[in-house]
Amino acid sequence: MLLAIDIGNTNTVFGLFSDENLIQKWRLNSDKNKNSEIYAVDIIELFLTNSIDCLKISGVIISSVVPSLTSVISDAVKKFYNGEVLILGEKSVKLDIDIQVKNKKEVGFDRLVNSICGYKKFGGNLIIVDFGTATTFDVVGESGEYLGGVIAPGVNLSVKILHDMTAQLPKIQVKKQDNVIGKSTIEAMNSGIYFGYISLVEGLIKRIEDEYGKEMIVVITGGLLGVFENSIPKVNYIEPDLTLEGLRMIYQNNQAL
Repeated sequence: MLLAIDIGNTNTVFGLFSDENLIQKWRLNSDKNKNSEIYAVDIIELFLTNSIDCLKISGVIISSVVPSLTSVISDAVKKFYNGEVLILGEKSVKLDIDIQVKNKKEVGFDRLVNSICGYKKFGGNLIIVDFGTATTFDVVGESGEYLGGVIAPGVNLSVKILHDMTAQLPKIQVKKQDNVIGKSTIEAMNSGIYFGYISLVEGLIKRIEDEYGKEMIVVITGGLLGVFENSIPKVNYIEPDLTLEGLRMIYQNNQAL
């Protein structure tokens, strides 16, 4: 079994694969105050809760956008796994993608993983929208090259700022809504975030396509995918596990080298 780990700013997602099949997925808060011992206990408990023997893991791969947690979680895994842990960013781990931006080191590994997986599944000329801590748009060219993208504040970040920076606005949980004109403060806030992000996504897709010069395939993913998955007509594919699947592909490619 392969354990694929995606360390994000808000959550760390663990995906367990048997061959090419994702058989289990877990999510833990990305807590910088936890040490490797605590994380090891948390991860082992996830396996025990689902009656899975963690000693049967045959491979581990990690993608991280939180450098301070990379070694912590890697060390946690090594407390019950004796094999090699592949960490994206290390010289020994190869990514099969042409990165065409000014500073290649600036691109988050999660965005590259999504682009690799998106291209392998759907071909080129892609826009991948990831609803995470940030809402990101990644543009993949005709031959799978990474061309750059857009980074906007994430949904929950916008909700937090509305609540933290105002005296009377509550903190809300964004959900789907039919009416644009809110009949209460909560409805008005939810409308602003929900329809505001739909308009943001639709508008940026159009601007990217106009600049790129052709119609593109649109794939959406990310932890907040569920709020928007049937609300944006332009979307071609809904892929909640795109990053985990990409990590599996990268692991298998590196094993074949």
